[in-house]
Amino acid sequence: MKFSLQLINSFINLNQIQFNEFKENLVLSGLEIDNIETIEKYKDTIIDINITANREEISSSFSLARETSTILNVPIKILPIKLNYKSKIEKNFNKIKNTKYTHIAYIRIVTLEEIFTKKAPDWLLNQLKINNIEENTTLNNIQKYIKIKWGQTFHITNNKEINEKKNIIQYSYLDQLFQTKEIQLIIKNTNSKSKLIIFTTINKTNNNIVLNNESNEFYENVFIDSMKLINTFIGAKIGKYNEAHQKIIIKDNNIQIRKQDINQSLGYVKGKKLQFITTHKINKILQQLQLSPKYFKTDKLFELIIPNYRANDLIRGIDIIEEIGRIYKFQNFFNEVKTHKSQGYKSRNFMQIKNIKNTLNKLGLHEVMNCCITKNIKHSLCSPQIYNPITHEYKELRTNILENLINNYEHNIKNSKNNIEIFEIGKVFSINNKSENLYIEKRHLGGLIHNSQYARNNWSNQSGNITLFHFKNIIETFLEGISSKATLKEILTTNKKTNIHFAEHLFKKNKKIGIYHTSRKQIIGIIGELNNNFINRFTNKNEKIYVFEINLNELIETTKSNNHLGYISQKYSNYPSVTRDISIKLEKYVNIETVKQTIINDNNKFIESIEILNEYHNDDKTTNNKTRYISIRITYRSKIKTLNTEDIKYIDTNLESKLKELQKTKKNM
Repeated sequence: MKFSLQLINSFINLNQIQFNEFKENLVLSGLEIDNIETIEKYKDTIIDINITANREEISSSFSLARETSTILNVPIKILPIKLNYKSKIEKNFNKIKNTKYTHIAYIRIVTLEEIFTKKAPDWLLNQLKINNIEENTTLNNIQKYIKIKWGQTFHITNNKEINEKKNIIQYSYLDQLFQTKEIQLIIKNTNSKSKLIIFTTINKTNNNIVLNNESNEFYENVFIDSMKLINTFIGAKIGKYNEAHQKIIIKDNNIQIRKQDINQSLGYVKGKKLQFITTHKINKILQQLQLSPKYFKTDKLFELIIPNYRANDLIRGIDIIEEIGRIYKFQNFFNEVKTHKSQGYKSRNFMQIKNIKNTLNKLGLHEVMNCCITKNIKHSLCSPQIYNPITHEYKELRTNILENLINNYEHNIKNSKNNIEIFEIGKVFSINNKSENLYIEKRHLGGLIHNSQYARNNWSNQSGNITLFHFKNIIETFLEGISSKATLKEILTTNKKTNIHFAEHLFKKNKKIGIYHTSRKQIIGIIGELNNNFINRFTNKNEKIYVFEINLNELIETTKSNNHLGYISQKYSNYPSVTRDISIKLEKYVNIETVKQTIINDNNKFIESIEILNEYHNDDKTTNNKTRYISIRITYRSKIKTLNTEDIKYIDTNLESKLKELQKTKKNM
């Protein structure tokens, strides 16, 4: 659509704004300019703007000036003239109660008599030509020009059309309020040759409400502008006009939007610090958009009233957010989404399992994952059966981890992979006959190691197979790595009860070791050598394969997380030390720690360390005397100075007294 810069400038002062700035702001706000044309004759500039479907309200010079006022935050220089309807005739055609009305529908009918048509001026015809409107009578040309300028205009009719009951007023609300029969009641006796000019509007009854540049607010301005042109370019006698109003109800279009939603959608603004748009700035932008904002501090939300000319455009909260970003300018926001690096809560169980996996990976084991649906090697009444299994082969839930690991081993051997070191963390199941639950679900940790080139005695020999001692050392290293207090002990042969969850039937009888809970002294897992009878015939029956299976939850119970360090950091002294090596004769049952503590209890600030060098026993059978001696090295050092003669003398005197005290130590000390 084409717009005249002169007409726009009649509503808003653009003289102090650079044209390039004006053009750039229109484009950045979503109004794309297709072409700019200069008309030297009228010293006017014509801007051709591509109006999108959601901005159809921009259809006149006034509406584009209103949009420019919003974008550039420049006020409209024409003030609306207040409509005085209270002294006029009130018609209540639809019988609306006076107590609940919000708006008034107003009609003004002007009679033109003895019309002498004059030619419309060239500047007016040029505006019609720019918008591809064909010339007509002068009155019709003025009507079309007012529409181009203001976005609203008057209706032209006569008594004949009224008597034929034609739909005269083409206005969405008013064509129903002021139909032909109502207009007949308003007008008085007029000449049949006279022209009737009808002006209509809808205004808010609350005069104290904030104006938002609705086109209806400028009704009187449109009327005055139209009558000036008619009086100037049409030779006609203008009679008195008739007018009436009636009260109607129109609900406001309200939208609520939370400050949090605005922050999440638009993100941070550019600046020295990461921060969102302030509430004060948002409120100012919403006022600039003529949305009459009200901010509720407790709920942290804005309540807005949508103007009628934006009712088809601003429907959802995201539409309001887009308008805020458009006015604030999107280039002032970060063009990348800032991700929050703060991690969510991670349970102790999750962290322990992660630590277990990392420790096993460091020991050279690779994690595998298998399905819980399988066919167990050893059928038992404790094996949960699946109803309607997909295949006859896989119809049970597994009771242990190791059988799946054996299948992984066989698959790798079949594909010529000789060294296999794998582990799995998964669920095992068993039927629970002691409660109403159908089965018990637990998590187990299982592993399998087969390595024919694990270690060699010296460089001249070939690498050999892993042994049970090597495997036991791997498990002990693993338990130490996860800070577990579980211990490895021999499984008593007197306990003939087998635990199906640890698959004891898969181990060789005399080559298995139990993993025990330290405090409860209960078995929580088994390690050992795999019984080769459970391996398929295409593999070597003499291969040494070592496996383990542990109850994961009970293993985690034995771990202890170190939340603090077990030592205290101190500043190292730069001054030389003095050492004293002494030999002390003690009774047989005197504890060495008691000796060290006796020396330290003196609170000698120069003592840096006490070290036990040696212990000697002398048994004299002839006299039955048993003598015990210990050698101690005491290191003295100051942190603030070099020890002088007086300090050393004090040390020797103090040490001598301590030796005499220890010589007198009795057996029961």
